Amino acid sequence: EFQNQIKNPNQKGRRKMFRLHKSKDSPKSGERIDFKVSSFKALQVPKGWDKLYVSIVSAETGKTIGKLGKAAVRNGCCQWTETLSQSIWISPNDDDHDHPQSSSSSSSKDIEDCLFKYGSARSGIVGEATLNMASYMTSNASDPVSLPLNKCNHGTVLQANSFPLFT
Repeated sequence: EFQNQIKNPNQKGRRKMFRLHKSKDSPKSGERIDFKVSSFKALQVPKGWDKLYVSIVSAETGKTIGKLGKAAVRNGCCQWTETLSQSIWISPNDDDHDHPQSSSSSSSKDIEDCLFKYGSARSGIVGEATLNMASYMTSNASDPVSLPLNKCNHGTVLQANSFPLFT
């Protein structure tokens, strides 16, 4: 699982991407899939939020594994131009491939979910949404995703395009 936080860009930080691996005590079974997620948007952002950023945090470890830069909120919308690239391990017995917008509730042996948290350093977190990356591994094109943010009382929605990279 990955956690994605949108925070205030006034916080300085380096943008780093890390390869994701299963825990060292379990053998690697399954396959590694590289994904690109692009066209991040937050819609119906509540008033009072001026600039937000996205950081991807592993839900298993709590460590930040990637960030998108700051974006201004205009008329309740916020859009990021960067593309996020991630590698994940998919278990061979994953049953969830046919449900591209479902989220896995298990914190299982594989890192498969992307949890997006949106917020700012000044005001806290707007909300979060979970995207199961394993469900996109058979996709050949960019599939748009629209997910309402949990822990948000304002109807804020996350939109993004996610697709696997086949080499």
